[in-house]
Amino acid sequence: MNKKLSRTVRMAAIALTAAALAGACSNGNTQNSAETAVPSASATAELAATAEPVKQAEDRLFWKPPEGWVGDVMPFSDNGQIHLFYLQDWRDGAPGFHPWHQASTANLTEYAYEGESIPFGQEADQDLALGTGSVIKAGDTYHAFYTGHNWKFPQEGKPKESVMHAVSKDLKSWTKVPADTFYAPDGYEKDDFRDPFLLYNEEKGEYWLLLSARKDGAGVIALFASKDLSKWEVREPLSVEESSSLFMLECPDIFRMNGKWVLVFSEFSDQKSTHYRVSDSLDGPWMKPEKDVFDGRAFYAAKTGSLGDRRFLFGWVPTRQLEKDYMKWDWAGNMVAHEMTVGKDGSLGVKVPDEIDRLVATPAALGEARKLGTVEGDDGARVLDGSTGVSGIIFDQMPQTAKITGSVSFDENVTYSGLVTGVGEDPEKAYGIQLEPGKDRIRYDAAGGDNLSTLEPDVQVPIAFESNVEYPFTIIVENDVAVFYIGDSALTTRIYKMPDGAWGWYSRGGKTTLSKLAVAVRAD
Repeated sequence: MNKKLSRTVRMAAIALTAAALAGACSNGNTQNSAETAVPSASATAELAATAEPVKQAEDRLFWKPPEGWVGDVMPFSDNGQIHLFYLQDWRDGAPGFHPWHQASTANLTEYAYEGESIPFGQEADQDLALGTGSVIKAGDTYHAFYTGHNWKFPQEGKPKESVMHAVSKDLKSWTKVPADTFYAPDGYEKDDFRDPFLLYNEEKGEYWLLLSARKDGAGVIALFASKDLSKWEVREPLSVEESSSLFMLECPDIFRMNGKWVLVFSEFSDQKSTHYRVSDSLDGPWMKPEKDVFDGRAFYAAKTGSLGDRRFLFGWVPTRQLEKDYMKWDWAGNMVAHEMTVGKDGSLGVKVPDEIDRLVATPAALGEARKLGTVEGDDGARVLDGSTGVSGIIFDQMPQTAKITGSVSFDENVTYSGLVTGVGEDPEKAYGIQLEPGKDRIRYDAAGGDNLSTLEPDVQVPIAFESNVEYPFTIIVENDVAVFYIGDSALTTRIYKMPDGAWGWYSRGGKTTLSKLAVAVRAD
């Protein structure tokens, strides 16, 4: 959770940011590296759109409610649907915040908004604000366990966070059970005790409750057990490989996939990535795979839900303050769903959900506008030769909903290559998603102009690239949200300049081959 800046503080931040002008970067203590990087006046001019603005499309691929924004998502699968409980972010400055709201879907492209499920309490209540939790069905009753958060309580000598319980017969009307509220036991920090995840351990015949907590100065996933969902016994924390340096392991989730138990959690830090671990047993140990992330920091607090035997990872892509690409990230935004995959080596990855792939499938013309530098070939394969600078190809205005597909390969000299949006005369002076073969990563940075390639990346995902190997990719765009899928990874981000401008692809340092490039849109 975050405290929202007041209008006065926001305007002061803008003034300070503008004074920094093109070149300030993080000192390591802030949450994103580009928060003070403002494009220079000349760079801003270069970012002028080359086409008329488009109308906002309906949020079908990256859902949000009619009003407000989506925070942490808590999927619950039942009767062929995924019920998506989530923290509703009103941004109204009220003392209480983040009630549980609910949407449901059977296909990830049509969502029914159900409104509020569990309200927050009064100023004297433990749940003045609600936090993340989970839902389970036992018999004919649904049980929700959630975080009760009162940011005023530490000043009164009370714990800030607790675990709270509510019950329902229909998933719509919920009754809180205050008698079942419990707090961090001795040995655990009292103010960081949140994100309960509930599962039934069939082997042991008991319910397990996992919690994000802190013990002995480190983040842990605490474990509690119960026979009746009311009285809880503390157990030893999960043994999670390479996690002792993390401040918090937020939003834990456990499920079974490909014959293994999988633990998912989110790193509470400036990176804010969602990680996973695997185990042969619920008892652990939970081991780290070679690559343990699915996406970057703009896809946070991810938890899973299923439709049949398919599993999906649901997170949120944040907005930015004042809806400016160079400003700090806000808390909450649009919901994003990835379909989970299993590689030949057993590693987990993500791809475009099949339903989204089918919805955005009507071919559209590329509308080629111009070439920059040395570009050879045609629609079948284009070679962008950036050996002596930057080469690029620029297309017409980005559709408000689009699927861009193709394959890309690089020679050994390519420094970076990738998608740019909001393009003027120079593709380097725009907002881009870059593939960096020499650094084995895909990245997005919100800094405009010449800063694009010099700041630490705002969002990045590791990918092991090889020279002269074709990598198929798919980019899904809806309004100002984009997800770039390549290999078994994704990079999610928000680019406010994207809907208003031309877009393109560019290469620097060597030759990039762009093959089978195509654009599709929604038929409706």
